[in-house]
Amino acid sequence: MWLCVLLVSIVFSIIYLGILQMFAGQMLVISFWFSVIAMIGTGVYYLAAKIWFAGAIMVIFGVFYALMWFSWRHRIPFSKLVLETVCHITRKFPSTMVVSLVFLIIQTAYSAMWSLALAGSFKYMEKYQSCSTHVDRNGRQYQSCTNVKEILAWVYMVFSFYWTSSVILNVLHTTICGTFATFYFFDGAPGGYPTNHVTLSSLKRSLTNSFGSICFGSLIVAIIQTIRSLLRALRNQEGDNIAVQLIACCIDCILGCIEGIVEFFNKYAYVEIAIYGKPFVQAAKDTWTLIKDRGVDALINDCLIGNVLQMGSFLCAAVVALVAWLYITITKPEYNSTGSYTAPIIIAAFVIAMSMFMVLLKCIDSGAATTFVCLAEDPDVMARNNPRLFALVRETYPQVVRGVHAGDYY
Repeated sequence: MWLCVLLVSIVFSIIYLGILQMFAGQMLVISFWFSVIAMIGTGVYYLAAKIWFAGAIMVIFGVFYALMWFSWRHRIPFSKLVLETVCHITRKFPSTMVVSLVFLIIQTAYSAMWSLALAGSFKYMEKYQSCSTHVDRNGRQYQSCTNVKEILAWVYMVFSFYWTSSVILNVLHTTICGTFATFYFFDGAPGGYPTNHVTLSSLKRSLTNSFGSICFGSLIVAIIQTIRSLLRALRNQEGDNIAVQLIACCIDCILGCIEGIVEFFNKYAYVEIAIYGKPFVQAAKDTWTLIKDRGVDALINDCLIGNVLQMGSFLCAAVVALVAWLYITITKPEYNSTGSYTAPIIIAAFVIAMSMFMVLLKCIDSGAATTFVCLAEDPDVMARNNPRLFALVRETYPQVVRGVHAGDYY
């Protein structure tokens, strides 16, 4: 059944990419209203379930999001051109989809291996558990057990999962960014591309010259994610202690905001790393300069491609969940004779499909990020190769089309 889930997810992702390439503008409009309907629909469901506060919040947000259409609709022409440009490059380099599939397999294999290792570590660490007997205020005896080594092993396993997973995805991101940057700077140039195997050369750089920078950037995010996992575990353990719950929740919220900011900058810092092979710290500084001084933040905020990808991931997950339900209903496996595993299997299929879609269509997200950075670095190249998009950017975002440097490409 899980093989069926994987195949359906891959096929749906490829079909969705083809639809994006043919109907870029229409998909942007559909994805916007899909988000509105999803929010209001979720709110109505919560209200029907008598979860009043969450339902009211979702409905209010949905209505406000719908009203944002009047200020957002002017962004569609720009987002459409960016999406068409990215899809065109993806068609020219289908290897970006191939490398995404390869890294998806690597990530899946690692996750499975990590799950087995985690279960094995808990089993092995049981022998280090120490228990002691205490007497409560009523004179009754009770036993308290601790296992410091097991806790440390769990922290290490969680950290290693976050770090390794982040490295895998960021190597993929940097590889795709290198491919798109090669197209941006060398397509149509008299000398042609610097290599016959653009994506393979970009992958080689990501795994050699740029690997240390990728690992360092991923380490920062992994540390934050590990601390947040510890806070969530503390909140679950101290369920009756309101003070601990409140403090842990506040710290987790702050760290969540910091994590989002770091991931945002990392995304564009890896583009600098892919293009110039810079150290991570220097790439992060240059990214800050691009975003603040060059006005790239306006481009990023006005681009609606993220809505299209989010809608696609939800639809893919819904289709795969339906397929999983049909498979269980038709085949009636013996392990699910009572139906107790139906809901967990459908939920697992939904989450797996959504994750697979986002990895397989990483080429779209990474391609858009690379296009923004390359445009800010050397707008003259876009003026030569994509005059329609350049004219729209020059008219709407004049501060961006002042090049910084483009001769350091390696």
